[in-house]
Amino acid sequence: MKAVAMNNVGSTIKQPTGYLAYVPKKLFPGGPEGLAYDVELINLVSEADRALGELNGITKILKNPDLFIAFYVKKEALLSSQIEGTECSLDEVLQVNEKTSEVKPVAEVVNYIEAMNLGLKSLEDIPFSQRLMKEIHKILLSDVRGQEKSPGEFKRYQNWIGPAGCTLQEATFIPTPPNITMEYMGDLESYYHQDSKLPPLIKAAILHSHFETIHPFSDGNGRLGRLLITFLLCERKILDKPLLYLSLFFKEHKSEYYKLLMDVRLKGDWEGWIKFFLRGVRNTSFEAAKTARELINLVEAQRELISKEIKKLSYAHTIYSILIEHPVISVTRLSKEFNINYPTVQRTLDEFERRGIVNYSLAPSGKVVKLTEYLSILKRGTE
Repeated sequence: MKAVAMNNVGSTIKQPTGYLAYVPKKLFPGGPEGLAYDVELINLVSEADRALGELNGITKILKNPDLFIAFYVKKEALLSSQIEGTECSLDEVLQVNEKTSEVKPVAEVVNYIEAMNLGLKSLEDIPFSQRLMKEIHKILLSDVRGQEKSPGEFKRYQNWIGPAGCTLQEATFIPTPPNITMEYMGDLESYYHQDSKLPPLIKAAILHSHFETIHPFSDGNGRLGRLLITFLLCERKILDKPLLYLSLFFKEHKSEYYKLLMDVRLKGDWEGWIKFFLRGVRNTSFEAAKTARELINLVEAQRELISKEIKKLSYAHTIYSILIEHPVISVTRLSKEFNINYPTVQRTLDEFERRGIVNYSLAPSGKVVKLTEYLSILKRGTE
Protein backbone atom coordinates (compact mmCIF):
# COMPACT_ATOMS: atom_id res chain seq x y z
CA MET A 1 0.00 0.00 0.00
CA LYS A 2 1.38 3.36 -0.96
CA ALA A 3 0.58 6.67 0.73
CA VAL A 4 -0.48 9.13 -1.95
CA ALA A 5 -1.45 12.08 0.23
CA MET A 6 -0.59 13.15 3.77
CA ASN A 7 -1.19 15.90 6.32
CA ASN A 8 -0.29 16.18 10.01
CA VAL A 9 -3.13 13.90 11.10
CA GLY A 10 -3.22 11.09 8.55
CA SER A 11 -2.56 9.62 5.12
CA THR A 12 -4.71 8.69 2.15
CA ILE A 13 -3.49 5.26 1.06
CA LYS A 14 -4.21 3.52 -2.23
CA GLN A 15 -5.59 0.01 -1.76
CA PRO A 16 -4.88 -2.99 -4.03
CA THR A 17 -8.23 -2.62 -5.83
CA GLY A 18 -7.60 1.07 -6.55
CA TYR A 19 -9.68 3.01 -4.02
CA LEU A 20 -8.16 5.45 -1.52
CA ALA A 21 -8.63 4.79 2.21
CA TYR A 22 -7.80 7.18 5.02
CA VAL A 23 -5.41 6.11 7.79
CA PRO A 24 -5.06 8.52 10.72
CA LYS A 25 -1.85 9.11 12.61
CA LYS A 26 -1.79 7.12 15.81
CA LEU A 27 -2.67 8.95 19.01
CA PHE A 28 -0.48 7.10 21.48
CA PRO A 29 1.63 8.32 23.16
CA GLY A 30 1.58 12.01 22.28
CA GLY A 31 -1.95 12.66 21.02
CA PRO A 32 -2.60 15.27 18.33
CA GLU A 33 0.43 17.38 17.52
CA GLY A 34 0.63 21.10 18.27
CA LEU A 35 -2.82 21.86 19.69
CA ALA A 36 -3.19 25.65 19.83
CA TYR A 37 -4.77 26.89 23.06
CA ASP A 38 -6.13 30.29 22.12
CA VAL A 39 -8.33 32.42 24.37
CA GLU A 40 -11.55 31.05 22.86
CA LEU A 41 -10.60 27.43 23.50
CA ILE A 42 -9.45 28.13 27.07
CA ASN A 43 -12.70 29.98 27.81
CA LEU A 44 -14.76 27.16 26.32
CA VAL A 45 -13.01 24.58 28.50
CA SER A 46 -13.82 26.72 31.56
CA GLU A 47 -17.47 27.27 30.52
CA ALA A 48 -18.00 23.58 29.70
CA ASP A 49 -16.46 22.49 33.02
CA ARG A 50 -18.67 24.92 34.93
CA ALA A 51 -21.83 23.80 33.12
CA LEU A 52 -20.93 20.16 33.68
CA GLY A 53 -20.37 20.84 37.36
CA GLU A 54 -23.82 22.43 37.62
CA LEU A 55 -25.36 19.43 35.89
CA ASN A 56 -23.53 17.07 38.22
CA GLY A 57 -24.94 18.99 41.18
CA ILE A 58 -28.50 18.47 39.95
CA THR A 59 -28.41 14.88 41.19
CA LYS A 60 -28.07 16.22 44.74
CA ILE A 61 -31.42 18.05 44.65
CA LEU A 62 -33.49 15.47 42.78
CA LYS A 63 -35.65 13.27 45.00
CA ASN A 64 -35.22 10.39 42.58
CA PRO A 65 -32.11 11.05 40.47
CA ASP A 66 -32.05 7.51 39.07
CA LEU A 67 -35.54 8.00 37.60
CA PHE A 68 -34.50 11.23 35.88
CA ILE A 69 -31.34 9.56 34.60
CA ALA A 70 -33.34 6.60 33.28
CA PHE A 71 -35.54 8.94 31.25
CA TYR A 72 -32.52 10.83 29.97
CA VAL A 73 -30.85 7.60 28.94
CA LYS A 74 -33.97 6.69 26.94
CA LYS A 75 -34.06 10.12 25.34
CA GLU A 76 -30.38 9.90 24.43
CA ALA A 77 -30.87 6.41 23.03
CA LEU A 78 -33.68 7.70 20.84
CA LEU A 79 -31.76 10.76 19.62
CA SER A 80 -28.60 8.79 18.92
CA SER A 81 -30.62 6.26 16.92
CA GLN A 82 -32.49 9.04 15.07
CA ILE A 83 -29.16 10.40 13.81
CA GLU A 84 -28.65 7.00 12.17
CA GLY A 85 -32.10 7.13 10.54
CA THR A 86 -34.24 5.27 13.09
CA GLU A 87 -37.85 6.48 13.05
CA CYS A 88 -39.78 6.12 16.29
CA SER A 89 -41.03 8.33 19.11
CA LEU A 90 -40.26 8.74 22.79
CA ASP A 91 -43.82 7.59 23.52
CA GLU A 92 -43.05 4.25 21.85
CA VAL A 93 -39.78 3.90 23.73
CA LEU A 94 -41.51 4.54 27.07
CA GLN A 95 -44.04 1.79 26.30
CA VAL A 96 -41.60 -1.04 25.62
CA ASN A 97 -43.22 -3.13 28.34
CA GLU A 98 -46.47 -3.05 26.39
CA LYS A 99 -45.18 -5.11 23.44
CA THR A 100 -44.02 -2.15 21.33
CA SER A 101 -40.50 -3.57 21.51
CA GLU A 102 -41.66 -5.90 18.74
CA VAL A 103 -41.33 -2.90 16.43
CA LYS A 104 -37.78 -2.96 15.05
CA PRO A 105 -37.01 0.78 15.33
CA VAL A 106 -37.95 0.70 19.01
CA ALA A 107 -35.80 -2.40 19.50
CA GLU A 108 -32.79 -0.44 18.21
CA VAL A 109 -33.34 2.16 20.92
CA VAL A 110 -33.84 -0.51 23.58
CA ASN A 111 -30.55 -2.12 22.50
CA TYR A 112 -28.80 1.24 22.90
CA ILE A 113 -30.08 1.53 26.47
CA GLU A 114 -28.91 -2.00 27.28
CA ALA A 115 -25.51 -1.32 25.67
CA MET A 116 -25.02 1.86 27.68
CA ASN A 117 -26.01 0.18 30.94
CA LEU A 118 -23.68 -2.75 30.26
CA GLY A 119 -20.79 -0.42 29.49
CA LEU A 120 -21.24 1.72 32.60
CA LYS A 121 -21.68 -1.34 34.83
CA SER A 122 -18.65 -3.11 33.34
CA LEU A 123 -16.41 -0.06 33.78
CA GLU A 124 -17.01 -0.22 37.54
CA ASP A 125 -15.00 -3.47 37.62
CA ILE A 126 -12.86 -3.71 34.48
CA PRO A 127 -10.94 -1.16 32.38
CA PHE A 128 -12.05 0.09 28.99
CA SER A 129 -10.90 -2.27 26.23
CA GLN A 130 -11.47 -3.38 22.66
CA ARG A 131 -13.15 -6.48 24.04
CA LEU A 132 -15.67 -4.37 25.98
CA MET A 133 -16.38 -2.28 22.87
CA LYS A 134 -17.09 -5.47 20.94
CA GLU A 135 -19.47 -6.72 23.62
CA ILE A 136 -21.33 -3.40 23.59
CA HIS A 137 -21.47 -3.42 19.78
CA LYS A 138 -22.95 -6.93 19.82
CA ILE A 139 -25.82 -5.69 21.99
CA LEU A 140 -26.38 -2.63 19.79
CA LEU A 141 -26.94 -4.74 16.68
CA SER A 142 -28.74 -7.70 18.26
CA ASP A 143 -31.87 -8.68 16.25
CA VAL A 144 -32.19 -5.28 14.53
CA ARG A 145 -31.13 -3.51 11.35
CA GLY A 146 -27.43 -4.28 10.77
CA GLN A 147 -27.53 -7.66 12.55
CA GLU A 148 -26.09 -9.25 9.41
CA LYS A 149 -22.97 -7.04 9.68
CA SER A 150 -20.90 -9.07 12.15
CA PRO A 151 -22.15 -7.74 15.52
CA GLY A 152 -19.35 -7.72 18.07
CA GLU A 153 -16.58 -8.01 15.48
CA PHE A 154 -14.41 -5.44 13.76
CA LYS A 155 -15.17 -4.93 10.07
CA ARG A 156 -13.99 -7.61 7.66
CA TYR A 157 -14.69 -5.61 4.52
CA GLN A 158 -14.11 -1.98 3.68
CA ASN A 159 -16.88 0.36 4.82
CA TRP A 160 -17.49 3.91 3.64
CA ILE A 161 -19.47 7.06 4.39
CA GLY A 162 -21.64 8.99 1.97
CA PRO A 163 -25.21 9.61 0.77
CA ALA A 164 -27.67 6.74 1.22
CA GLY A 165 -27.15 4.08 -1.43
CA CYS A 166 -23.81 5.42 -2.66
CA THR A 167 -21.08 3.04 -3.83
CA LEU A 168 -17.50 2.87 -2.62
CA GLN A 169 -16.48 4.94 -5.64
CA GLU A 170 -19.06 7.62 -4.76
CA ALA A 171 -18.20 7.79 -1.04
CA THR A 172 -17.37 11.10 0.63
CA PHE A 173 -15.04 9.35 3.08
CA ILE A 174 -13.40 5.91 3.19
CA PRO A 175 -12.09 5.10 6.67
CA THR A 176 -9.27 2.87 7.89
CA PRO A 177 -8.96 -0.45 5.95
CA PRO A 178 -10.08 -3.65 7.72
CA ASN A 179 -6.63 -5.29 7.77
CA ILE A 180 -5.22 -2.61 10.14
CA THR A 181 -8.37 -1.77 12.13
CA MET A 182 -7.34 -3.87 15.15
CA GLU A 183 -3.93 -2.19 15.23
CA TYR A 184 -5.49 1.28 15.25
CA MET A 185 -8.11 0.34 17.85
CA GLY A 186 -5.25 -0.90 20.02
CA ASP A 187 -3.68 2.53 19.67
CA LEU A 188 -6.97 4.21 20.60
CA GLU A 189 -7.24 1.97 23.68
CA SER A 190 -3.71 2.88 24.77
CA TYR A 191 -4.42 6.58 24.36
CA TYR A 192 -7.68 6.23 26.30
CA HIS A 193 -5.77 4.89 29.30
CA GLN A 194 -2.83 7.28 29.04
CA ASP A 195 -2.54 9.65 32.00
CA SER A 196 -2.14 12.87 30.04
CA LYS A 197 -2.32 16.50 31.15
CA LEU A 198 -5.14 17.24 28.72
CA PRO A 199 -8.48 18.32 30.20
CA PRO A 200 -10.75 15.24 30.12
CA LEU A 201 -13.30 17.02 27.92
CA ILE A 202 -10.66 17.69 25.26
CA LYS A 203 -9.55 14.07 25.47
CA ALA A 204 -13.17 12.94 25.03
CA ALA A 205 -13.45 15.13 21.92
CA ILE A 206 -10.25 13.67 20.47
CA LEU A 207 -11.26 10.08 21.18
CA HIS A 208 -14.71 10.52 19.64
CA SER A 209 -13.29 12.03 16.46
CA HIS A 210 -10.58 9.38 16.17
CA PHE A 211 -13.04 6.52 16.70
CA GLU A 212 -15.33 7.87 13.98
CA THR A 213 -12.35 8.20 11.64
CA ILE A 214 -11.27 4.58 12.18
CA HIS A 215 -14.92 3.47 11.86
CA PRO A 216 -13.97 0.02 13.18
CA PHE A 217 -17.31 -1.77 12.77
CA SER A 218 -19.38 -2.43 9.68
CA ASP A 219 -22.36 -0.63 11.26
CA GLY A 220 -23.24 1.18 14.49
CA ASN A 221 -20.09 3.32 14.68
CA GLY A 222 -21.95 6.58 15.29
CA ARG A 223 -23.90 5.22 18.24
CA LEU A 224 -20.88 3.54 19.77
CA GLY A 225 -18.72 6.62 19.25
CA ARG A 226 -21.24 8.72 21.18
CA LEU A 227 -21.34 6.16 23.98
CA LEU A 228 -17.56 6.44 24.22
CA ILE A 229 -17.93 10.04 25.43
CA THR A 230 -20.22 8.99 28.30
CA PHE A 231 -17.97 6.07 29.28
CA LEU A 232 -14.85 8.24 29.53
CA LEU A 233 -16.48 11.00 31.58
CA CYS A 234 -18.11 8.57 34.01
CA GLU A 235 -15.03 6.37 34.36
CA ARG A 236 -12.85 9.42 35.08
CA LYS A 237 -15.44 10.62 37.65
CA ILE A 238 -16.05 13.85 35.75
CA LEU A 239 -19.70 12.84 36.02
CA ASP A 240 -21.14 11.00 39.01
CA LYS A 241 -24.10 9.89 36.91
CA PRO A 242 -24.50 9.47 33.12
CA LEU A 243 -26.26 12.79 32.53
CA LEU A 244 -24.35 14.31 29.61
CA TYR A 245 -25.65 13.30 26.19
CA LEU A 246 -24.57 15.16 23.08
CA SER A 247 -26.79 13.47 20.49
CA LEU A 248 -29.33 16.32 20.48
CA PHE A 249 -26.57 18.88 19.89
CA PHE A 250 -25.05 16.73 17.13
CA LYS A 251 -28.51 16.20 15.60
CA GLU A 252 -29.33 19.93 15.61
CA HIS A 253 -25.91 20.77 14.09
CA LYS A 254 -25.54 17.66 11.94
CA SER A 255 -23.94 19.33 8.91
CA GLU A 256 -21.42 21.21 11.03
CA TYR A 257 -20.67 18.06 13.02
CA TYR A 258 -19.76 16.05 9.91
CA LYS A 259 -17.88 18.97 8.34
CA LEU A 260 -15.68 19.51 11.39
CA LEU A 261 -14.85 15.81 11.63
CA MET A 262 -13.76 15.96 7.99
CA ASP A 263 -11.75 19.14 8.67
CA VAL A 264 -9.74 17.21 11.25
CA ARG A 265 -8.97 14.53 8.68
CA LEU A 266 -8.29 16.77 5.70
CA LYS A 267 -6.88 19.92 7.31
CA GLY A 268 -5.70 18.83 10.73
CA ASP A 269 -8.12 21.31 12.32
CA TRP A 270 -8.39 19.74 15.76
CA GLU A 271 -9.09 23.12 17.35
CA GLY A 272 -12.25 23.75 15.30
CA TRP A 273 -13.64 20.34 16.21
CA ILE A 274 -12.72 20.61 19.91
CA LYS A 275 -14.34 24.06 20.21
CA PHE A 276 -17.53 22.71 18.63
CA PHE A 277 -17.48 19.75 21.03
CA LEU A 278 -16.98 22.01 24.06
CA ARG A 279 -19.85 24.25 22.98
CA GLY A 280 -21.97 21.12 22.80
CA VAL A 281 -20.98 20.09 26.32
CA ARG A 282 -21.69 23.59 27.66
CA ASN A 283 -25.05 24.01 25.94
CA THR A 284 -26.23 20.47 26.59
CA SER A 285 -25.29 20.63 30.28
CA PHE A 286 -27.16 23.89 30.81
CA GLU A 287 -30.21 22.52 28.97
CA ALA A 288 -30.23 19.29 30.98
CA ALA A 289 -29.96 21.21 34.27
CA LYS A 290 -32.79 23.50 33.13
CA THR A 291 -34.94 20.48 32.24
CA ALA A 292 -34.36 18.91 35.65
CA ARG A 293 -35.39 22.13 37.42
CA GLU A 294 -38.51 22.44 35.26
CA LEU A 295 -39.54 18.88 36.07
CA ILE A 296 -38.98 19.44 39.79
CA ASN A 297 -41.13 22.59 39.73
CA LEU A 298 -43.85 20.93 37.65
CA VAL A 299 -44.13 17.89 39.92
CA GLU A 300 -44.29 20.08 43.03
CA ALA A 301 -47.01 22.26 41.48
CA GLN A 302 -49.09 19.29 40.33
CA ARG A 303 -48.78 17.51 43.67
CA GLU A 304 -50.00 20.69 45.38
CA LEU A 305 -52.91 20.91 42.93
CA ILE A 306 -53.85 17.28 43.66
CA SER A 307 -53.69 17.92 47.42
CA LYS A 308 -55.99 20.92 47.14
CA GLU A 309 -58.50 19.83 44.51
CA ILE A 310 -58.49 16.02 44.34
CA LYS A 311 -57.88 15.13 47.97
CA LYS A 312 -61.19 13.24 48.14
CA LEU A 313 -59.69 10.49 45.95
CA SER A 314 -57.48 8.41 48.24
CA TYR A 315 -55.32 6.95 45.45
CA ALA A 316 -54.64 10.27 43.68
CA HIS A 317 -51.08 10.74 44.92
CA THR A 318 -50.29 7.06 44.49
CA ILE A 319 -51.43 7.07 40.87
CA TYR A 320 -49.62 10.34 40.19
CA SER A 321 -46.38 8.79 41.54
CA ILE A 322 -46.86 5.84 39.20
CA LEU A 323 -47.30 8.22 36.27
CA ILE A 324 -44.05 9.99 37.14
CA GLU A 325 -42.27 6.67 36.65
CA HIS A 326 -44.44 5.63 33.67
CA PRO A 327 -45.53 8.85 31.90
CA VAL A 328 -47.01 6.79 29.04
CA ILE A 329 -48.96 3.74 30.21
CA SER A 330 -52.12 1.88 29.34
CA VAL A 331 -54.95 2.27 31.84
CA THR A 332 -55.31 -1.52 32.03
CA ARG A 333 -51.64 -2.03 32.84
CA LEU A 334 -51.73 0.72 35.45
CA SER A 335 -54.61 -1.03 37.18
CA LYS A 336 -53.30 -4.61 36.97
CA GLU A 337 -49.60 -4.09 37.57
CA PHE A 338 -50.08 -1.82 40.56
CA ASN A 339 -53.09 -3.65 41.97
CA ILE A 340 -55.56 -0.74 41.99
CA ASN A 341 -59.09 -1.53 40.85
CA TYR A 342 -59.95 -0.25 37.42
CA PRO A 343 -62.87 2.07 38.40
CA THR A 344 -60.64 3.84 40.95
CA VAL A 345 -57.89 4.29 38.39
CA GLN A 346 -60.29 5.59 35.75
CA ARG A 347 -62.06 7.98 38.14
CA THR A 348 -58.75 9.42 39.30
CA LEU A 349 -57.38 9.79 35.77
CA ASP A 350 -60.58 11.54 34.67
CA GLU A 351 -60.03 14.08 37.45
CA PHE A 352 -56.43 14.51 36.32
CA GLU A 353 -57.56 15.03 32.74
CA ARG A 354 -60.04 17.75 33.74
CA ARG A 355 -57.14 19.66 35.29
CA GLY A 356 -54.80 19.20 32.34
CA ILE A 357 -52.42 16.84 34.10
CA VAL A 358 -52.98 13.93 31.69
CA ASN A 359 -54.57 13.17 28.35
CA TYR A 360 -55.77 9.97 26.69
CA SER A 361 -55.00 8.28 23.40
CA LEU A 362 -55.70 4.91 21.79
CA ALA A 363 -52.96 2.36 21.09
CA PRO A 364 -52.75 -1.37 20.27
CA SER A 365 -52.42 -1.99 24.02
CA GLY A 366 -55.73 -0.19 24.62
CA LYS A 367 -56.53 3.16 26.19
CA VAL A 368 -53.29 4.95 27.04
CA VAL A 369 -52.83 7.78 29.50
CA LYS A 370 -50.02 10.32 29.12
CA LEU A 371 -48.61 12.73 31.67
CA THR A 372 -49.01 15.65 29.29
CA GLU A 373 -46.78 18.54 30.39
CA TYR A 374 -44.19 16.25 31.97
CA LEU A 375 -43.81 14.42 28.66
CA SER A 376 -43.69 17.68 26.74
CA ILE A 377 -40.61 18.75 28.71
CA LEU A 378 -38.90 15.38 28.27
CA LYS A 379 -39.63 15.25 24.53
CA ARG A 380 -37.84 18.42 23.52
CA GLY A 381 -35.69 17.82 20.47
CA THR A 382 -36.98 14.33 19.74
CA GLU A 383 -39.72 15.31 17.28
